[in-house]
Amino acid sequence: MKSFFRCPFLLVLFTVLLLSCCFYSITANSTEKETTQESCMGDIPVYPGSTEEPQMRTELEELVRSMEFMSHTSGGEIGVCITNHKIGEVVQFYQNHPPQGGWKRTLNLTSPEKGGIIVWEKGDYSAQVLIAEKEQKTVILLGCAPKFDSQASSAFPSFTKDDGLAGNCVIDIAVSTSGIVWLATGSGLSRFDGMTWTTYTKKDGLPRNCITAVVLDKNDLPWIGTDFLGCSHFDGDSWTSYDQVKKVSSIDIDSNGDIWVGSCDTSHGGVYYFDGEEWTRYNKKNGLGDNCVQKVSVGPDGIIWAATKKGVARFNGSTWTNYTEEDGLVNNRVNDVAVDQDGRAWLATKNGISCFDGETWKTFSIDDGLVASNVKVVTIAPDGSLWFGTTGGVSHLAEDSWQSYTKREGLPGNNVSSIFASLDGKIWLGIFFKGVVVLSP
Repeated sequence: MKSFFRCPFLLVLFTVLLLSCCFYSITANSTEKETTQESCMGDIPVYPGSTEEPQMRTELEELVRSMEFMSHTSGGEIGVCITNHKIGEVVQFYQNHPPQGGWKRTLNLTSPEKGGIIVWEKGDYSAQVLIAEKEQKTVILLGCAPKFDSQASSAFPSFTKDDGLAGNCVIDIAVSTSGIVWLATGSGLSRFDGMTWTTYTKKDGLPRNCITAVVLDKNDLPWIGTDFLGCSHFDGDSWTSYDQVKKVSSIDIDSNGDIWVGSCDTSHGGVYYFDGEEWTRYNKKNGLGDNCVQKVSVGPDGIIWAATKKGVARFNGSTWTNYTEEDGLVNNRVNDVAVDQDGRAWLATKNGISCFDGETWKTFSIDDGLVASNVKVVTIAPDGSLWFGTTGGVSHLAEDSWQSYTKREGLPGNNVSSIFASLDGKIWLGIFFKGVVVLSP
């Protein structure tokens, strides 16, 4: 993406986006098209003589996220066009040719030299044009989506900052055996007992406010990870922090109570093991396939699985075995991994789901019933069924039967950032920028 950010203006946009939740926030690929009650894409004029380039949408993922952040939308329709005309000509065209049908311009951050973004609004919808440069050509991103603050209210119980949640970016969730809910957000850690909200931040002893992971120990007390300053454990009264791991992406606990931490960092990432006294790091030098570990998961048999940007790795206590597309994995960009009681690893990837039983691979896609291709999280419920959070909603797989939930079914949004299936049958969903919602199937 370096070629995109020769333009200082777009670099600022990108930086603002990352800081909107926290720097290690959930990556939200919102290029999946979702159905809305009405579409505004037809209202936006296409620059004369430009060529549509739908295959570029994945390449422009970060610019799409910047556009959505600036327009307070997520998960709408996206169109990409390119032209040989200069940026200034394209900027002037869209300043003089707004969407048709009563749209009001609400944001104009453009210049003839650097491009930028223009946003219009009408009712519950936002239309956007972002103009940038790539390989000496002008790239035009057209967007249409419902606004965050004007969605219809959720048909399911949901909680946001207005209710007491620390922040609306819910990155991870854990629920205790007694029903206490812990939510890791970009603005602190929230505890919810069903009636009262309690939030922990730096002033309470946390190393940072951006919490990227939360898991509960055998006493139902939380271990948390942060984006840059390690992890901490709460004993019920105070926090003990550890800075051996810088960028924490996930935490899991094995049957001995030992801690396994995933870190996504080129220099210091990998899998870290903590036995209560000493820390051991596993990385590419000692067998791990990639240093960017997005999720670490301990299976029922004690096997450690690590989801990375270059495949998935399995650790038996002495040796790492790495699996990629060449072995049968549907996509090397693995976002999450969960292991069921039969020892099968379920892998959430950028292009569907892979299930690996140790010998054979099976792939699940939209054609099978999955609601969207980009799967961000996977969770195994106490009843053995599976939940998959995607950029287009959440899908439930139980006994070969699929059911999906999106905004059409009552979710406040479609970009699912986290899932936890509690013992009482409730499914807690973190929705990107929309807080948390509770399903009771």
